[in-house]
Parts: sequence; C-alpha cells; structure tokens
Amino acid sequence: MKREKAGILFCVCCMLCLLSACGEREPAETDWSEAQMSRAVWDAQGPGEYQMLQWGDEDFTRYVRDYYQVDPAELAGGAVFFAGGVSAREVAVLRLKDPAGGKTAEAALRAYITGREGAFAGYAPEQYAILKQSVTACRGAYAALLIGPYPEEAREAFSACFTSAPPEEEPALPGVPSGAPAQDGPLPPASPEDTPPEPEEPEPSPEPRKEPEEEPLLEEPPEEEPPKDQELLPEEPDAPPEEPDREPPEPWSYDSARLVSAWQNGGREGLPEEDLAILEICDQISALSDSSLTDYQRELALHDWMLAWAEYDPGALDNNPQGSPMPHNDNPYGFLTGKKGICLGYASTFQLLMEMSGIECVTVHGMSHGNTEEHAWNLVKLEGDWYAVDVTWDDPVASFSVPRSMAHQYFNVTSEYLRQTDHQWDASAVPEAEGQALSWQGD
Repeated sequence: MKREKAGILFCVCCMLCLLSACGEREPAETDWSEAQMSRAVWDAQGPGEYQMLQWGDEDFTRYVRDYYQVDPAELAGGAVFFAGGVSAREVAVLRLKDPAGGKTAEAALRAYITGREGAFAGYAPEQYAILKQSVTACRGAYAALLIGPYPEEAREAFSACFTSAPPEEEPALPGVPSGAPAQDGPLPPASPEDTPPEPEEPEPSPEPRKEPEEEPLLEEPPEEEPPKDQELLPEEPDAPPEEPDREPPEPWSYDSARLVSAWQNGGREGLPEEDLAILEICDQISALSDSSLTDYQRELALHDWMLAWAEYDPGALDNNPQGSPMPHNDNPYGFLTGKKGICLGYASTFQLLMEMSGIECVTVHGMSHGNTEEHAWNLVKLEGDWYAVDVTWDDPVASFSVPRSMAHQYFNVTSEYLRQTDHQWDASAVPEAEGQALSWQGD
C-alpha cells in the first residue's frame, strides 16, 4: 500500500513538473493579437506615449533580429511597444511558430534586458532601476518582454490576455487617431435625389462653309553674295582641357597634440575648421585663462563647466531603429560644438582641457556593468599623486536636478573606489590612482 501511495505521489510530482514548463498550468492559447496584448501591458504601466512595430514590417524584422537576437523566421506574429529617447520602458509580445521555442525566445529577451542595463548604468539612474526590476514571461508559444515601473501589474496584464476576451479594436498606430474610420474602397455613389441636375448646354450653331483661298505663288529671292570686303570671322578657340578629378579632402580626425600646440603657441593658420571651432569655444572658458587658480581649482572648475555645458547624448540610449546618435559624440568636437557626448567624448574633452592647462592627464579605456559595456574615464596627476575622474558618471541623464554631491561622486577618487563601483580595466596599462589629499570634500 505504501509503495502504491509513493508511486502515485511520484506520478503527481512528474505531472506538476511537466505542467510548469513555460506556463502550461494555465491556458496557453488566446484570441488576442500580439498588438492587443502589448497595448494591455503598456496601459498597465500608466500613461505614456509609445511607438509600435508589428510583425511583417521591415523595422520590426530588424529590431527583433538586431536587438532581441531572435530569428524573425521563427516567428508567427509579434508586436513591440517602446517609448524611445532616454526611457527604458518597453513591451514586446512574440508568438513563435513552434511552442517549444518560447523558452529560448524568453532567454533572449532576458539577455536584452541585461544589455539595456549596461547602456543605462551610470547614465540614467531612474531608468536603470526600472530595468533592474523588469521581467519576462512565457506562455506556450508566446514570449513577452515586460519593462516598466510596475512589473507585477505587467505580469497580471499579460496573463489576463489568456483568460479574458480581447478588446474589439486593435491599437491604433502612432500618429493615427484611435477610432478613425477606415476607408476600404471607393465611396458609394450618391443617390439621384442628392445629386443636382447638370445644366443643359446649348447646341452650337453650324459655321458657314468657307471656300479655300488660293495662295499667291512666292518668288524665291535671289541669293545674296557676301560683300567682298567682309573679313572672315575667326575660328572659336578649342575648349580648355578638363581638369582631372581632384581627390576629396581627407575627413577630419581629432588630434589632441595639434590642438594643444595651437592653443599654447597661438598659431591657428591652416587648421581645419573643426579645430578652429573647438579653439573658439575654449577661448571662452574663463577657467582656462585664469592665472590665479591652482591646478586643483582649475581641474574642479573645468569639471563643473563640462557638466553645465553639455549632456550625455540621448541618441546613444535610444532604441528607436530610425534614431541615430549625434556625429562626433566621442570626441571634443561633438561635445563642445554639439553639446552632447558619450563617455569617450567626455573623457577626451576632459583630457584636452587638462593638457591645455598643463596638467598631466590620461584617458582610461575600460568596461562597466560586469565587463559587458565599454566605458572611459580619466586619471590626472596633481602634486605628484594620481587621481581618477569619471566626468560622465558625474553627469547622469536624469529628470531631476543633480545634487552637488552626486555631481562629484567620481571626482578625484582612487582606483580602488572605481573597482568597487563597477569599473573594470587593465591595471597594468595605466597608473594606479592612490591620491586622497586633493579628493573632493564638498568645497
């Protein structure tokens, strides 16, 4: 008897394990479209504008393939809702041709969340926090990405799509008013009562017949001989030979040594217009020319000037397939003239300003977010000691004003502090920052 009970319990456990795979304990079929499901989850996160991509569109195919790393050929349907800009909010519902591929697609969506975390880490604290709590879901052939401020509400909204009737209307495409009447064909003809009669035109009276008139014969004029004393016109000179195609000028590239030399020597003849634009802005930075400042004071002033002057390029965080980051956001030209930059744009600009000030400085090319995201920052040498400075992470993209303490969280810190705050790099390639005497103390 005990053996029979044990066998029954074992069978029950096995059945529960089988039913737990990819949400099979609950209904896995639905009459909802993927767009309706995505819209329901989106609305559960509160109001907010969205852009929509649907299965069959070229942008949807590229988005799923390039961002989610899911093969579009394995899909039977899908929809993606995203906010764009500096916002992590995003909902996607993918329907697989083979229900067995649901878990694989869900794993790819989890990896996408991890990648987005790396993109927002240090740049947008609020959005990074949303990503950290975001979830995915799988139900039969459906895999869902649920990124929003309320993950539990997102789960409930997704599950409700399998137990309730779908809405009557499909979600409207962005820019199309909801409930706008569709035009499937030509308008029906108007009834005779509504059509006013057209006025009858009078018949034209016949014109009298005209007899053709005989044209007089014209005598050919005699050929005129040119005057004997008329000189012959000179022959037109041959067209000048075409100049050979000139090679297009070399594209501009950033060269810090060229700029520092021009700054120190004052000679600017023959410089590219991009260099001249950089130097023109540097001429306006008072901290660069104030001789009363110490190196530390000048470094702090230039650090704060950069935070006030520019911002992290939101295009680098935007997941809109039609969007693009600003050109030259990785060097001082983009940072100074366009007032936008990525981490390398911040670091290279800070190094340029330090070198113009006569302060030894290097740029560290490293990683963040667990060695998954490229990052860059600086090391400066003051009074014989090296200090680490991460201007980018001192200037986060946020909807609130950055407190002064946060704006100097990575100003003149040690290498050990960076190791504790998600910075990874080859320590053998750069000096070790160990200085503390000139770390920021809130002054």
